[in-house]
Amino acid sequence: MITRISITFGTKQILSKLQTRYPDRQLLLLDSSASGEQLALLDVSGEESVFSSPIHYDIKLHRGTTDWQGFINFIYIDNLSPDDQKVFNSKANHFVTTDPMPVGMRSIYFMKDEKNRSNNIILSTWEKADDFSTWKRDNSFKPFNYFVSSQNNYHEASYHFFKPENE
Repeated sequence: MITRISITFGTKQILSKLQTRYPDRQLLLLDSSASGEQLALLDVSGEESVFSSPIHYDIKLHRGTTDWQGFINFIYIDNLSPDDQKVFNSKANHFVTTDPMPVGMRSIYFMKDEKNRSNNIILSTWEKADDFSTWKRDNSFKPFNYFVSSQNNYHEASYHFFKPENE
């Protein structure tokens, strides 16, 4: 199992060059917009990053496939008190080790930002975006609802695999 994921952002031209330059690496070109202008390159090789300005996430817990397909969502939760951090860790551990995976979930990663250890990241992969939306309303997401607030700098970023317009 890999212990680290790296991400960088840029234009299609720059990110595609990186993919071409490192064909042996598992570099996934992701798009967060309908217009194809908000691109990210995700390195899921677990190796030392080839990006000039990467963001590294240390993987603390993982369950599910390592086959990267479908819809990808990042949930960022920051600024937790020490007590809330303990509660979050406990809920994440329980979810990964005992709860059944929600319908459509392919994998889930609980991670920490390498430079900002107070930044908790939940990375999940899904068959489709609707499955993720359903999970957020499901009982299995309820343990995390407490952390979904602006006081915890909660925000999300969702991606799909980049497809050029001519495909």
